[in-house]
Amino acid sequence: MGLGFLVPAFLAGLAALAIPLLMHLRDRNEETPTRFPSLMFLVRLPIRTSDRRKVTDWPLLLLRALAIAVLVLAFSRPFFGRSAEATAQGRARNVVLLLDRSMSMGYDGTWAAAQDSARALIASLGTDDQVALVLFDEEAELAQPWTRDKATARALVDATKPVSRGTRFGAALRVGRSALVSAPAGAAEFVLVTDLQRSGLAGVAGLELPTGLPMRVAQVAAATRPNTSLRAVEARRVVAGSRVQLQMLARVVTRELAAPRTARLSLRIAGREVGLRTVTLQPNGELAVVFDAVPAPATAVDGEVTIDADRLAADDRFHFTLPADDGLTVLLVVPDDVTRDETLYLERALAIGRAPAVRVERRRTGTLDAATLERSALVILWDLAPPSGAAGATLNGWISGGGGLVIAAGQRLGGRRITALAGVAGVNGVADRHAGGGAMLGDVRAEHPLFSPFRSSAAALVAPRFYRYPRLEAAVGSDVLARFDDGAPALIERRVGEGRVILIATALDAREGDFPLQPAFLPLTRRLVLYGAGHESSPLWRTTGESWVPREVRREPVVAAPDGEIIRPAGAGSAAALILDQVGVYSAYERRVDGTPRARVAVNVPPTESDLVSADPRELLLGVGESADSTLRGVEAATTTEIESRQRAWRWLVLLAVLLLLAETVIAARGWRGRARRATVVQPEGSKG
Repeated sequence: MGLGFLVPAFLAGLAALAIPLLMHLRDRNEETPTRFPSLMFLVRLPIRTSDRRKVTDWPLLLLRALAIAVLVLAFSRPFFGRSAEATAQGRARNVVLLLDRSMSMGYDGTWAAAQDSARALIASLGTDDQVALVLFDEEAELAQPWTRDKATARALVDATKPVSRGTRFGAALRVGRSALVSAPAGAAEFVLVTDLQRSGLAGVAGLELPTGLPMRVAQVAAATRPNTSLRAVEARRVVAGSRVQLQMLARVVTRELAAPRTARLSLRIAGREVGLRTVTLQPNGELAVVFDAVPAPATAVDGEVTIDADRLAADDRFHFTLPADDGLTVLLVVPDDVTRDETLYLERALAIGRAPAVRVERRRTGTLDAATLERSALVILWDLAPPSGAAGATLNGWISGGGGLVIAAGQRLGGRRITALAGVAGVNGVADRHAGGGAMLGDVRAEHPLFSPFRSSAAALVAPRFYRYPRLEAAVGSDVLARFDDGAPALIERRVGEGRVILIATALDAREGDFPLQPAFLPLTRRLVLYGAGHESSPLWRTTGESWVPREVRREPVVAAPDGEIIRPAGAGSAAALILDQVGVYSAYERRVDGTPRARVAVNVPPTESDLVSADPRELLLGVGESADSTLRGVEAATTTEIESRQRAWRWLVLLAVLLLLAETVIAARGWRGRARRATVVQPEGSKG
């Protein structure tokens, strides 16, 4: 219980206590003169009086000072504030139980302690008390709305288990705050049961909780929790002669070990153990463990790296997926008069590289059909306009479904006037730049994914010279990705349904420029094919809580989760997405779970959850503000005026001041004040007198 003042400025009146003190120090006793007709026959006797140099009437001084002090306090309007616990006495309790179920709570012994704490809290509730249960990890949910049924809440606590996701205290506090809107009448409070992992504090800043809301933290983790975790796995394909080898690397992180530890790591691919390593781990640090190279699988496979289990087993197994090495099929459609020498640079550039490998199939005009397109990832038209009629409709339908088309416009297309080439741009003649030493790229959108290989070496894109190129006029809705130094479009893109069409103002040969002879040719053409085909480099793994879009499945995707659950992602076609909640491998199929999956993704626990350092409970509310929200029931946030109006202590102080002043009047009238002493001078004998 604390003392407060409604008008604390009046406390400055305490300076008036100096007035009675000064009056007592300066007070003097003077004799009253008596009139006498003549003084000539009297002897002059000097009379000496003493000034008051000290207080001689302390009771009166203290009484006057006390009266002034009481009056000042009365005008300051004092009140006594009550603590949250005192406020809640005699009222029903509304307890929001926030239970942490993140991955770190699975540490040996931590979850059992958390359940015991939650059960003890529920058991301590009275008959009229109510509880709401919020379960949280990276996200939070109100698992049990307000209830007096303690058995139901306890059963839910018993059935809950840690999940393979991270920790976010901000999400829990926000859901708990929302629960107060529907809280019954009573005294509200928060109880947080958690290991208080420091990594979960992100996102708490900026949160506002009701003023006066008490919150208790039941920290159930030990002060030190040693842990070893697998943080990441890397894969690299190595070409050795005619064979392709796979080199795997695992990163192991140790924290707070009591002493160095010897551990064994195992590498399994497609369910078979292909590597084994025994290492010595230091108490704190990171170690890269390299396995012996093994033959690279020709098809997409799953794999995992495991380490000897410790007290937190969830991060001792790491899943990954390896994409198939069969690559992409690209249809290169050429006119009848084009020789292989003319397309030699492009075909050789695409033959270099793996993951994925690119297979080029040469086709003549008029040979595109639905079956051929279905097994292809990209179509390149070499200085050709797209077909019309039924063949054109088939091609457009394939592009709309997610296919890719690249048109390399050279001298054949440049010699024609085309108003709308594939709906991307018009062609209006040829630019001849032989006289000026050739054109170069002058305006490139470096942030576009197509130019990602050149973000650290942009100068490579301005080295090629182009002597003749078609003049393009971008159509409405098309996006110009690069221009020549004269402003003419050099590279244009247009989205068509789920696919894309890319138009480049060169035939990718060395007849009218030196682009194929420059270092930028190989990475740009390879990136052009991968981007045009919609191929995205699939990561070896993802973490729980991420969103996954199986783009390889174009119609009616069906996903098999690691636990065998069949999921139909929300969305349509290649935009269908799902949240990855489980650790393991998800497999995506088309229409039904049958045959070989079209796509796979491996999922692991977030690396931050393996860092088990705990925070101080005071850090949790650092940066959290307060708000007086009238919609939140059971939270007292009375103002000082409201508290003071309920107490009216100033009236009693005024009455006391009046009594003190009356007492001062009586005491002063009785003459209890000090008198000045007189010093009398005695006339010596024999003096005149």
